[in-house]
Amino acid sequence: MDIWEEIKRKGFNWWVLHETRDAQKKYGFDMTQKEGAYSNTHNNEADAFKHAYMSWFLSYWWSDKTSKNLGDMHEDETPNAPYGERNMDLWNNAMGREIAYDMKRQLGDDYDLLGEEWVNQTAKRKIWEKMQRGELITNTNDKRRYENLELELLNEKDRVYSDGEFKNFDEKVQALKMSKYMDYIVDNNWEAPTEKNLNKKVQSGELIYVENYVRSDGTKVHGYYRRRTYFAGKKLQK
Repeated sequence: MDIWEEIKRKGFNWWVLHETRDAQKKYGFDMTQKEGAYSNTHNNEADAFKHAYMSWFLSYWWSDKTSKNLGDMHEDETPNAPYGERNMDLWNNAMGREIAYDMKRQLGDDYDLLGEEWVNQTAKRKIWEKMQRGELITNTNDKRRYENLELELLNEKDRVYSDGEFKNFDEKVQALKMSKYMDYIVDNNWEAPTEKNLNKKVQSGELIYVENYVRSDGTKVHGYYRRRTYFAGKKLQK
């Protein structure tokens, strides 16, 4: 790397840190100095935010591939870093790329006409919301692993209930899940979500079926149907 590339890089890193501090003032996430740490954005919530925001910015304004390649390169420059730190950074980088993907999908072809400041502030809010939901890794002792990221992130919002599953719920649970159940039916031209119909959509790639698995915290999850998301079909490299 020549001197000018180094200057540009340091300038970008400074800007990302500036944006992280700006978000911290607004959302109040942890930015405390850790004992023995070389900055106040090391292995804490600010560190998680910084990586997610940097990755989001590169993916949103350039490309998903550029974001991943530069993020991986940054981690490769410190090959002796503790596993927990590398795992945390790679995980949060992926969260930033997911947010970029979702924003482009939601905003359509005019996403780049909305103004850079509005887009940047929207991204900050979405990263903070992910942190609030526990989807970012904010400490190096987290048991979730980057290579298992897709399974670890599966949650209720991605799930599609078959007609048989829904009918087996008691009345209270049906009332709680009715909106999600009906949304899927309406979105699919009032087609009943029978296992036969859902399996057809799995075969066509519209849905995914998740086999039984065990989360890192020991929770057993039974197989189910879910909507396709950013991570579906992507190979997460270790």
